[in-house]
Amino acid sequence: MIQLQNIKKSFNDKEVIKGISLSVAQGEVITLIGKSGSGKTTLLRMINALELPTEGTVYVNGETYTNDDKKSQIKVRKQSGMVFQSYNLFPHKTAIENVMEGLVTVKRMNKQQAHEEALQLLRKVGLESVKDQRPHALSGGQQQRVAIARALAMNPEVMLFDEPTSALDPELVNDVLKVIKDLANEGMTMVIVTHEMRFAREVSDRVIFINEGLIGEEGKPEVLFNQPQTEELKKFFNVIDI
Repeated sequence: MIQLQNIKKSFNDKEVIKGISLSVAQGEVITLIGKSGSGKTTLLRMINALELPTEGTVYVNGETYTNDDKKSQIKVRKQSGMVFQSYNLFPHKTAIENVMEGLVTVKRMNKQQAHEEALQLLRKVGLESVKDQRPHALSGGQQQRVAIARALAMNPEVMLFDEPTSALDPELVNDVLKVIKDLANEGMTMVIVTHEMRFAREVSDRVIFINEGLIGEEGKPEVLFNQPQTEELKKFFNVIDI
């Protein structure tokens, strides 16, 4: 489903990703963990062609892209839905209008059909009751769930999450994590950057520790969390709540 082949990425003279190869099977849920600045988000963004590798090749659902071909980048981007730390909702549109936007403008769906599909997606994330409210009237957790519904509206083969709960108050985190767990149980292929170690334990098929631009360690969560093999991962676990 996803293949990264010897991916490297530099910003000016600083090499952020130093040579990562990774495969994600269909239906697999992968979480990327590691210190801030280790390259997790950059790696995630290259899966969606929002960042372009300095070297290496990205395949998503059989599609690949080159750095000088915008059309190939768009083809890859259409394979996945991405949910960011900040919700990026249109402030002047209601929750349902935010979800409808891509259905109408990208999929060219008529408004009645788009409304029905958007309503189903809001129901899926538990927000049918706030469909007519604008983002300013919603909690952070509700806004993030609208953002998830909007991404799902494009029927992506893969969902990418960049710290989906980092901007939320603690009491709002569980509602968002439940939606992501439900997607995992439905067999959605997902790559998730997270600092929520408890969540990574519960939802992941594999956890990958990114350390200074390389894969420092990877494995099933029950093994990686209980029996870290490298000193770097042991140190990382010592400073966070696992």
